[in-house]
Amino acid sequence: MVNEAEKKGIKIFKLNVGDPDLIPPKQLLQNIKKYNKPNLGYAPSPGIAEHTASWAKYYGSFGIKIKPENIIPTVGGAEAILLAMMAVADVGDELIVFEPLYTSYKGFAAMADINLVPVTLKVENNFALPTEAEIVSKITSKTKAIVIINPNNPTGNVLTKPEIERVIKIAKEHNLFIISDETYREIVFLGKPSSLLQFESAKDLAIIVDSVSKRFSCPGARVGCVASFNQDIIWSILKFAMIRLSVPTLEQYGLVPLLNNSKPYTKKITAEYKKRRDVVVAALQKMPGVFCQIPQGAFYLIVKLPVDNSENFIKWLLTEFNFGKKTLLLTPTAEFYITPNQGQNEVRIAYVLNSQKLKEAMVVLQKALEQYPGKK
Repeated sequence: MVNEAEKKGIKIFKLNVGDPDLIPPKQLLQNIKKYNKPNLGYAPSPGIAEHTASWAKYYGSFGIKIKPENIIPTVGGAEAILLAMMAVADVGDELIVFEPLYTSYKGFAAMADINLVPVTLKVENNFALPTEAEIVSKITSKTKAIVIINPNNPTGNVLTKPEIERVIKIAKEHNLFIISDETYREIVFLGKPSSLLQFESAKDLAIIVDSVSKRFSCPGARVGCVASFNQDIIWSILKFAMIRLSVPTLEQYGLVPLLNNSKPYTKKITAEYKKRRDVVVAALQKMPGVFCQIPQGAFYLIVKLPVDNSENFIKWLLTEFNFGKKTLLLTPTAEFYITPNQGQNEVRIAYVLNSQKLKEAMVVLQKALEQYPGKK
């Protein structure tokens, strides 16, 4: 549909994918170009020593004292998710997740034959975690871990300290691991970035899923990691890592200076994403029948629209609508839920374009909502 619209000369504001338009730090390519070894072989399965040391230094900048041997590089944050899930759960086991959630969890769970048990969060409550009793009610004899995504994709929500402590308390009382996806750790608009590894009470049960993709605006580098103080978990993940051999060699070297000193870059992009967020939220809050909360992190938000079905609305945007030869592409939120019929009139907006383009896109969205035949 996108291709057909573009063939007609229609400009599409693509707010559907978290693929940053920002330029990555120049040190990344500079360091790769310094590579001067005669061949380009496999990296060690546990990671290149210089690279894992830089991850340890990165965590150290947040007051987390972790050894390089407690960190295993992965092929992007995506592989980190898969390896963490397989390390804690066997076929038929269960993981508790909070929906809406990043869709790759659904795909990887299907691949590994692991069951995701959802706890539904609501946009009206700003996607706050429910009570302890509601979470505990989902635990069975097959439950192995609780998954949190903080800051959250797709909601942009950031967990409060009491919410994290609630999850830790439940996990400890029920002998569960916590898989904490912290891909967007430094993109936080209020307060300081944090990690589950900073909570002493979670030391033995915390498994961190991490990535450089969004932090350094380089999703094509395909480097992430799993970090845990639990040595049994690290050994289990290392077995999987040995089967798939290694993470890209050049990128591991290239990322060393960025991990050694992340904050000059991440502070700059966080300020930029906050400006973009404010542009989008200000426009949405003026549109009749539209509801959204103000996200506290990452670069996404979920919006409830006055439409019959968000996927139908998005198809209509691409096939039947344009305003001044412009339209936009959003993500239907139903795919971020596990529970059937959730999110039918919600969309995710990734504010990955500059502020001027976002202003234009929001004008197009408003005009589209005024004209959409399935408006509620």
